[in-house]
Amino acid sequence: MTQYLFVFTILALTYVFGHCSLGDSFPSYRNCVVECSQKRCDKDGVRYKRSCCLVVLEVFKWKCSENCKYDCMWPMVEGLVERDWPVPQFHGKWPFKRLLGLQEPASVAFSLLNLFTNLIMFNRFKEQIRFTLPSCNIWSLYTLVSANCWFWSAVFHGRDTMFTELMDYISAYAMVLFAFYTIGHRILLYSNQIVKNTFMVICSLAFIYHSLYLLTTEYDYKYNMTTNLLVGAVTGTAMLIWAVLNRRRMGHGKYLIFYVLGMTLASLLELADFPPLLWTFDAHSLWHLATAPNAYFMYKFAIEDCKHQRRMLLK
Repeated sequence: MTQYLFVFTILALTYVFGHCSLGDSFPSYRNCVVECSQKRCDKDGVRYKRSCCLVVLEVFKWKCSENCKYDCMWPMVEGLVERDWPVPQFHGKWPFKRLLGLQEPASVAFSLLNLFTNLIMFNRFKEQIRFTLPSCNIWSLYTLVSANCWFWSAVFHGRDTMFTELMDYISAYAMVLFAFYTIGHRILLYSNQIVKNTFMVICSLAFIYHSLYLLTTEYDYKYNMTTNLLVGAVTGTAMLIWAVLNRRRMGHGKYLIFYVLGMTLASLLELADFPPLLWTFDAHSLWHLATAPNAYFMYKFAIEDCKHQRRMLLK
């Protein structure tokens, strides 16, 4: 009965406080933040009245008011856990234990893992593909776009600000869209130049439009997610169709199939949503971990496909 009353109270508070997350709708949490801010912070909420925080917090530019929210959150979380009540989100995010000032340390680590995996596989690509082909330049650009994406992913999860969030979203879309361009370029490899240039212009305009939309309008999470999922689904479908249609002549298409299956299975983690394990590992961080091995299949396809193109040119 107590748990039902608790849930009812939470829903009522959420209604009263509008767009708040469940956690930051608690009056006790709000009072704690107000008292902490009055005691510790200057009027602007950015600086401390006197130095009292760790150097790493200053390095990552954590505001005094933000640290008050963090410090007031954990007594609430601990109280809920002791009563075996569900732990809600605070300000749109699950509670995460910071590590060296990093906001979501697991997502930071796994984003960097993806970055290094791409760089390692591209180095293997360069070791095995020492000749020049148009596709070589495409895979070099693919690596650059991917590395940029995972770099900003690590930065954003380390410190969530409006700027790092925007860079993360734009960079992620760039990687998703460039994967689409990469498979499109392969499908159109032997088409005339006008067709290939038209396809490149369309992809470029799609990126420019999406980026400008995010830059000039109030951020629409649903639109951004839908756009990425749509482009990703079209890319995966194109890869599967190309691999199946060319399975007899180009057996290395199997690596694209493995890549699509791996990314699809990893994406299932994004459907999950639960409080972080050990206040560190949430579904999104585990998704970052699950995507890292798939770089092997993408670059393995790139290596074998460039070798195949080379053989065709020498005939």
